Amino acid sequence: MKVLRSQIRNKMYPDDQQLADIKLKTSLLEKDILQSEKVLNKLSDSIQKIQELNINVMQMLTLHESKHLYHTETEAQLKEDYKELHSRITSVNRELHERIDQVERHITERIDALRSDLANHRKEDTEEKGLDFFNKWKYIILIAVLVGGYIGGQLNSAQVISLIK
Repeated sequence: MKVLRSQIRNKMYPDDQQLADIKLKTSLLEKDILQSEKVLNKLSDSIQKIQELNINVMQMLTLHESKHLYHTETEAQLKEDYKELHSRITSVNRELHERIDQVERHITERIDALRSDLANHRKEDTEEKGLDFFNKWKYIILIAVLVGGYIGGQLNSAQVISLIK
C-alpha cells in the first residue's frame, strides 16, 4: 500500500519538473493573453479609425454626389442653351441671307433700270445731236440769207457788181 500511496501521491502531486512546466505554460498563457489584449486594443483603435474614415468618406461621397448632380443639371441646361443659341444663329443667318438676296435683287433691278435709262438717254442724245446739227445749219443758212437779203436791199446793183469783181 505504501507503493500505492506513493504512486497516488506521484499522480496527485506533480514533481518539480512538471510543476516548472505548468508554471512555464501558465506564464506563456499569461503572456499570450497580454499580447492578445494588446492586439485587441489595437484592433479596437483601428476599427474606431476605420469608422471615422468611413464617416469622412461618406461625407465626401455625399458632397461629390451633390456636386455631380449639380454638374449634370448645369450640363443639361448648357446643352439646352447651346441648342437655343444655335437655333437663333441659324434663324438670324437665314434672315440675313434673305435680306441680302432682296437687296441684291433690288440693286440689280436699279442697275438694269439705270442701264436702260442711260441707253435711252444716249439714243435721244444721238438723235438730238443729229437734229441739232441740221437745225444749226438751217438757222445759219437762214441768217446768212436774211443778212444777204438785207445787205442786197440796201445796196445798188452797181455796188453789188463792184463787190463781186
